[in-house]
Amino acid sequence: MYGPGTPPEPRRGKALELVAGPLVAVEWEDITAYSRTAIPDDFEAYRLRKLTCGILWKETDEYIVIVGDYDLTNGGKDYRHNDFHIIPRGVIRELTVLRTPAPSVVSLEATG
Repeated sequence: MYGPGTPPEPRRGKALELVAGPLVAVEWEDITAYSRTAIPDDFEAYRLRKLTCGILWKETDEYIVIVGDYDLTNGGKDYRHNDFHIIPRGVIRELTVLRTPAPSVVSLEATG
C-alpha cells in the first residue's frame, strides 16, 4: 500500500493469454428512436453505428456476448466479468479478431 503523497509502486498486469477467449472488435448498428412529430425524408442521418471491443465470451446462433472487463485477481470466484454487451447477430456489420489467447489454465466457464 501507499500513503498520502507517496505514489503507488508499478505493478505488472497479467497477460491476455490468461483469459480463454479472443479479444475482438465488433462493429454493429444500434436501434434508433426518433420522437419528433415530423417524419424526416432521409433516415440515414439517424442511424447509429457502434464499435465494441472486448473478450468474446459466448457465441450462439442468435447473439454474441462481449465482456469489456475481466477480473484476473479473484481466484476463480463468481463475478469474474463486468461490463458485458449482448449483441444480436442481425445487427453485427463486422467482427474482427484482434488477438487470440494462448491455451490457458483460466476457464471462463462457470464452475459448479
